[in-house]
Amino acid sequence: MSTDKTQDVFEEVKLQVEKIGALTTENIDEMQKSVKKLHDELDDNTRSIDALKGLKIDRLAEDAATRQEAVDKAITETKTNQESLQKHLEQIDMLMQRHQETSGDSKEVNAEMKNFVLSVKALNNSKETIEDLTNIFPEYAKTFDKFLRTPGDERNLTSEQMKALSVGSDPDGGFAVTPFMSNKVIERLYETSPIRELANVESISTDAFEQTVDWDDTTTVGWESETNAGAKTDTPKMQKLRIPVHVMYAKSLATQQLLEDAAINVEAWLANKTGEKMGRTEATAFIEGNGIGKPRGLLTYADGTTRGTIEQVAMENANLLTTDGFVSVKYSLIEQFLNRGTWLMNRTSVAAAMKLKGGDGYYIWKPSMIAGDPFSTILGSPVRMATDMPEVAANALAVIYADFNAAYTIVDRLGISVQRDPYTQKPFVEFYFRKRLGGDVVNSQAIKIGKISA
Repeated sequence: MSTDKTQDVFEEVKLQVEKIGALTTENIDEMQKSVKKLHDELDDNTRSIDALKGLKIDRLAEDAATRQEAVDKAITETKTNQESLQKHLEQIDMLMQRHQETSGDSKEVNAEMKNFVLSVKALNNSKETIEDLTNIFPEYAKTFDKFLRTPGDERNLTSEQMKALSVGSDPDGGFAVTPFMSNKVIERLYETSPIRELANVESISTDAFEQTVDWDDTTTVGWESETNAGAKTDTPKMQKLRIPVHVMYAKSLATQQLLEDAAINVEAWLANKTGEKMGRTEATAFIEGNGIGKPRGLLTYADGTTRGTIEQVAMENANLLTTDGFVSVKYSLIEQFLNRGTWLMNRTSVAAAMKLKGGDGYYIWKPSMIAGDPFSTILGSPVRMATDMPEVAANALAVIYADFNAAYTIVDRLGISVQRDPYTQKPFVEFYFRKRLGGDVVNSQAIKIGKISA
């Protein structure tokens, strides 16, 4: 702090002290005038004073004496406070000189001095003493002096004193402590359906997948003898299954400067995030997609046993999973697919199924006993969790039991492709992601759906 600024502060403090003295003097003069007026009244009315007047005069005299004592005490306190103020001003001056020699002018010190002066000004209309008001600055003074005497050692400073020099304040040294920026990104994990792992996957080079279906049972046969020829029998017919591919896309923008200066590879991070989102989106479509512009899901077919329908088996309770319900669903599947089936349920449904017991008193859920096999079983068949499956509720299609490899086919025309366009929307770079795929049920005999109903 410069000498001129320091002198201005001293002058301001002195001015406030003079105001305090003037206020005290004014109070004393007022008391003296009241006493003189009382004496004059006594001189003029000595003969007419009655007993009541005398009592009033005695009370006024006592009040004047009390007020005189208060004035004398105020004068004494004022002198004491003036001496205390002078002592603190000398301490402030010494601290400013030391700080100026060390680091030059300081905005922080100037601000503290201004606060100190404002506090002294408040003394005119406050009952606080100068000693109380000066406590604002000495805390800083003691801390700074201690820090200068033991540079670099902050272990002995209190949390209140640390406000003077702190990593948390950039101007007070925080700029010198830079954080370490990791090049790793903590990513949120999402649950999804494992249909792609379970189903049959076909890669094609055109816009649709087609397959011949032998679903007809119009063939007839007969018996013939050694001498009698058999009659003509009916000839079976074939059908064709067609699964078109659909386009899933994403368009993302990033500035060229971000791509150049970011601590992580933004382009790779964006491609990874988009790929994961596309994976979850296609898994949802494999369960509940309507087949219009997207794959058709397992739960969108009407109840039935003919081609184009999927049988829904009642699980023998209107609101809960039951052991008998699982038995009914599993053994509604024909024998050729029965032992190759897998249960598919929501995580909460699996938790409910784990609590069920069979007639022998043992749980129908069993942990895997095969090394390296992470999947548990229900009634001897593996269980997989799918977040897209409905939770247990009335009329919910909460359970699927199927040989998924035989029941559902996923068609991949093209994996995720990306077009990078840095020209159209400068200074932004557009990333256009595309994926072409389809999916549909190809054999409804290999799948059964458990419905929560009586």
